[in-house]
Amino acid sequence: MRILFTYENLLPNDEADSEQFINTAASLSRRGHDVEMIVPRDPSRSLTARDVLEHYQVEGDIKLTQIKGATQHLYLQHVVHALSVGRGLARNDFDILYTRNLGTLSAALLRGAPCIYEHFRPWGDQFPPMQPWLRAVMRAENFLGAMFHSDLARESYERLDIPKERLAVVHNGFEPDRMEPRLSREEARRQLGLPLDRSVVTYTGRVNHKKGLDVVLDMAKRFDPETGPIFVLVGSTGDGPIERAAAETPNVQIEPWQRFADAARFLYAADALLVPPSLDPLTRFGSTVLPIKTFIYLAAGRAIFAPRAPDTKDLLRHDDTAWLVTPDAPAEAAEQLRVLLADEATRDRLAANCLALSQTLTWDARAETIERYLEARLAARGRFPSAGGAWRAREWLKETTDWARRGLTSGKWVATGA
Repeated sequence: MRILFTYENLLPNDEADSEQFINTAASLSRRGHDVEMIVPRDPSRSLTARDVLEHYQVEGDIKLTQIKGATQHLYLQHVVHALSVGRGLARNDFDILYTRNLGTLSAALLRGAPCIYEHFRPWGDQFPPMQPWLRAVMRAENFLGAMFHSDLARESYERLDIPKERLAVVHNGFEPDRMEPRLSREEARRQLGLPLDRSVVTYTGRVNHKKGLDVVLDMAKRFDPETGPIFVLVGSTGDGPIERAAAETPNVQIEPWQRFADAARFLYAADALLVPPSLDPLTRFGSTVLPIKTFIYLAAGRAIFAPRAPDTKDLLRHDDTAWLVTPDAPAEAAEQLRVLLADEATRDRLAANCLALSQTLTWDARAETIERYLEARLAARGRFPSAGGAWRAREWLKETTDWARRGLTSGKWVATGA
């Protein structure tokens, strides 16, 4: 297949969406597909496909095309990129246009391009005014289908009367080579200068107020700072409110953003890997849905400590692949963490189960799943399957009105779903 990927932000960057998109494109190219990626041109530097692949530490054979579109304003850049991609589709010399951006998807569909959309967010649930737009693009004749990273997201589109055949769950993945060399806890701690005689709980990802780390800091304060676990938070990019609060908590250690090879050592050093036990990233900010760190955590072969949450239930099951706790209850979470850290046998069992599950979640395995889905959707092109008929304009107007009222009165503009 000839697959045209289009990405609306400057490359390279350290955002999770670029990590995911580049790995998807590269892994499909490794399966023999002709992959081209269109990105905005960075006026400050020249960029090659090899530069991009080396930054993300992946192998593949992709063609990189840069087009004018970079601006100082991120959202304007997305609009300019979508319009530029749309205007450039006259050749139509590809089988599928593959995008994560609704603006680009809309522009490409107007040009008659066969399109695949991939995303992690349940847009229609979080922002009800978007529902008619989502329905329009995903019910278009040349819209082939959409892939989502969790069942939570897929269900949100199904309720908009998008035909089920066009919706699929395809989990993210990890690259096994980037987990090498595998280290024991002792080896990793010696390399990082972490103590051997205390428990270590590790978080990797963005260190900011949107990730539920305020709950983690509350948990940390409930342990003896001299003998309790050390909470290592990896991924700081500045001196924000989390960093300032952590400076007053002796058993919290902040580490800067790491390249992947260095971040892996922090995972191996841990007794438990931490998904902050809060629903705020999902229900308040809406920008974290089954975070990509989950797949790296599974691959590290360490026990995972996480909240019971609707987005991670596909993969994280209590006392099987994770130790799950009530979200946004720091006292209970701290007590449950004590229980887990005191039970080495349970941690070892969870770790083994995580490692076994991760073997089915590599980027290459994901590419094979995507390949089958794309082939099936191309074969079905032009046929519009029946939908459920559950969406009603009256209910949508009420949902939108409730959303607007809540936003105006509370300042919370991300809805939690119907």
